[in-house]
Amino acid sequence: MKPVTDSQRLLKALNEQDQAFRKLATNPAFDSVNKINRAINDLVEGPGATARKLSEQLRTPQYQRAIDIARQLSEASSGISVPKLPAPRIEAPRTPPPGERVRSVAELGAMVRRARKAMKMNQSEFAAHAGVGRRFVSELEGGKASLEFDRVMACVQAAGIDLTARLRNR
Repeated sequence: MKPVTDSQRLLKALNEQDQAFRKLATNPAFDSVNKINRAINDLVEGPGATARKLSEQLRTPQYQRAIDIARQLSEASSGISVPKLPAPRIEAPRTPPPGERVRSVAELGAMVRRARKAMKMNQSEFAAHAGVGRRFVSELEGGKASLEFDRVMACVQAAGIDLTARLRNR
């Protein structure tokens, strides 16, 4: 049996990682989730948020590993040294983008309604997506104050809305 060379090992690792990315990229569910995610991002964070997130994603260990494998494979097959890209700058944590202050259930309901419409879903479709009933979505969007918090949380999470709580300065 012939010994496996570094080039063959690197090629195999790159091929396995490529197959995993292809499965994700060609999954129809991924495409629809991606469209919904972009609509919510643009609604909540503004245009350009997707590019920033992609830039951050390229710095993840999985992508860096794929880049290293490709560089090593290129060096092994061509004999030419490929310079390594400079390490990404480590930045101080960013403050989250300013959000809307929600003072009432009606304001939260309006935010859910805007997100639902951006997702191009009717109330029934959104209710199924959130795992609640259509009537509950209608009441939330209408500002009904006596709703169950766990179902409210299910709806805001399905709409891509983050709820954060902090102590007010006194």
